[in-house]
Amino acid sequence: MIVLTALGTLSLLTVFSVRGGIETSANDRFHAMAEYAAESGAAAGMDYLRANLDPNFGWKAYVTPSNSLPLVDMTGKIVGSNVLPGVAGNPFSSDVAAWYVVTIYNNRSDTGFVAGTDDDKRIVMRSTGYGPNGAVAIIEWEIKSNAAAATRPCPTYGQKGLSEDNSGRNDCLGTIDTSQSAVYSP
Repeated sequence: MIVLTALGTLSLLTVFSVRGGIETSANDRFHAMAEYAAESGAAAGMDYLRANLDPNFGWKAYVTPSNSLPLVDMTGKIVGSNVLPGVAGNPFSSDVAAWYVVTIYNNRSDTGFVAGTDDDKRIVMRSTGYGPNGAVAIIEWEIKSNAAAATRPCPTYGQKGLSEDNSGRNDCLGTIDTSQSAVYSP
């Protein structure tokens, strides 16, 4: 009887251990999906901002005084932003259950921060990715317009030694700051 009780207890511990491992791997998968969604939102936001830079006023149309009412709802402007899973316009398949929201802020060191103007042509874009089971990932990028390219923003991505639009321009290439990291919440 003692041996049967010990085997039964060992079986229950094994079941709980396996269940915990499955839940952990599912949570890791959900957080990875949220991170991918946030990265997708950041890429869509960059495409939108490149195409909508005003050479004279920067991104003034997207900032508010002291960031009091940041532009959260970029639906219809930034592809897929704030479009829930299963709804037309969400770039992910409905079985993925992921979406993102892109928010644009003025950087605090801008002399026009309080007035709501973009004097230094720098903004902060926050992309919040949502995944299944409440997984959330947040990515923030500080974006600076290159003054040399202000009259013609860089339209696409480039490779080392090539310009973004394959025209011989390298003025859009810059230094990548890797000191930032993604933030996760359960």
